[in-house]
Amino acid sequence: MGEFMPIYQPTKVFQDRRESREVDYRALYRFSKVNVEWISNHFLGEIEEYRGGASSNIERMRVLLRYVGDPGFQIGIGEDIGVHQSTVSRIVTNVTTRIVQKSNIWIRFPTSSEDLHNAKNKWQEKFNFPSAIGAIDCTHIPILKPFIHADEYVNRKIFASINVQATCNSNEEFTSVDISWPASVRDSRIWENSDIQVYNVMKWNRASAVLLGDSGYVIAPWLMTPFRIAETA
Repeated sequence: MGEFMPIYQPTKVFQDRRESREVDYRALYRFSKVNVEWISNHFLGEIEEYRGGASSNIERMRVLLRYVGDPGFQIGIGEDIGVHQSTVSRIVTNVTTRIVQKSNIWIRFPTSSEDLHNAKNKWQEKFNFPSAIGAIDCTHIPILKPFIHADEYVNRKIFASINVQATCNSNEEFTSVDISWPASVRDSRIWENSDIQVYNVMKWNRASAVLLGDSGYVIAPWLMTPFRIAETA
């Protein structure tokens, strides 16, 4: 009898996409319209899929930028742009993955002596501080408390987080990022055991280059920290 039973196939209903006014782009996405289009083409490519009411690459990038620029309920972001909440969730995951795949193009730590010397010269020229090539610090990114090893992810301010280490250059651009440590791990331990091997690059560098860190780090020939008690200017 199955061959005579009608099969119900729900009809897909696509919402009308909402285009933002160009004057609102920076407030909504933190970039101008031209820059959003460039970012979209760079990370997602110019080939776009339109079958079945699919979102364009620019629309997908707008969803992600709206989400990371002003995190909130995905339903609200979907209403702003004209897509369903489940679509927002898939887009955020997919586009983030595509961006991470190209992260090594934009986040690069100097490793050769030539690169280290160039970084030193730029820092000296901009900040009048000798030998430095950049700064290092950690910051706590809040997360939902995990079920496994939960206490390791609770920081000194009593909320769950990941302790993220990053370095930047004289242009305030990230040169390395390490997100592999829970909140309870101290900054100095992350620095000495970093997966990105920045520690080894600095420890064995022949350019006499140093990073600048705060008092959470231990002073070393390749890491300058502030004087705890400064008696003179």
